[in-house]
Amino acid sequence: MTLRIDFAPPAPRQASLRLGVWSVMLAVVLGTAWMMSSETEARLPNNLAAMPAEEEIRAINQAIDDLNFPWLSVLTLLESSVDDSLRITQVDAEARDARLTLQGEARDSRAVLDLPGRLRSNPLVADVRVVSQSPVAGEAGAFPIRFALEVSLSPTEGGRP
Repeated sequence: MTLRIDFAPPAPRQASLRLGVWSVMLAVVLGTAWMMSSETEARLPNNLAAMPAEEEIRAINQAIDDLNFPWLSVLTLLESSVDDSLRITQVDAEARDARLTLQGEARDSRAVLDLPGRLRSNPLVADVRVVSQSPVAGEAGAFPIRFALEVSLSPTEGGRP
């Protein structure tokens, strides 16, 4: 009678078969869980609207208009149109209406009346009108006249200045 002791591991075929079956089962379970959860995570809840509110849309459009305003062209235009007889103290831009309101000071009335003609010579400007012009009471400085102008800008190919 012979005793046979075998310390060798079981055949690798059985271990690899078990590993393959467990891998397939794990893939099926993970795939099923992913498919079930992806539907709920991918869409908005039913009680939330997909579109922003009307006031949010207006605010977004206003911000886009402000960013698309031709600031560099406007500042270059003002710099080339103003000489030593004038100084601009305030520039207010209304991007939606393509309009600027300029306030400033001048040495004399003739400088104020010449400024609209200089501004109109630029193709960016559609119209300029003097809104107000008045002497500064009590001050006899270098710029005794205060004025306000309204500048309308020309639309470009996109419909905006």
